[in-house]
Amino acid sequence: MADSKETIRLLESRRYRAMCEADAKTLEELLADSLVYTHSYGGADSKASYLDGIRSKKWQYRAVERPIEDIQVHGDCAVVTGQVRIELLSSGQPKKLNSRFTNVWVKGRQGWQMVAWQSTPLPV
Repeated sequence: MADSKETIRLLESRRYRAMCEADAKTLEELLADSLVYTHSYGGADSKASYLDGIRSKKWQYRAVERPIEDIQVHGDCAVVTGQVRIELLSSGQPKKLNSRFTNVWVKGRQGWQMVAWQSTPLPV
């Protein structure tokens, strides 16, 4: 179980780095085809629409901090909860996000992949 927690922690770091580097190829590997990505403003994206947003620079992530992160592993499912602070350009406008989040990873034929993200805004 400790190994799985460390694996998920490393995958989370890799995913956030790929977001900041607009590395759609790495995100393609890490995100499940069934992904539901629910933004803190209430909008939701599929894997395809999220990757389109990365490629088109709709979202340009500048920095991500994870001051609080808890990982629970339940067999082939991992639930990550915590707090995230994100600096980005959203449709060209600078934004700072401070959110609580729940993130779900599932281990399947292609290894661990993220299947769900839900964030709730906190005061910046």
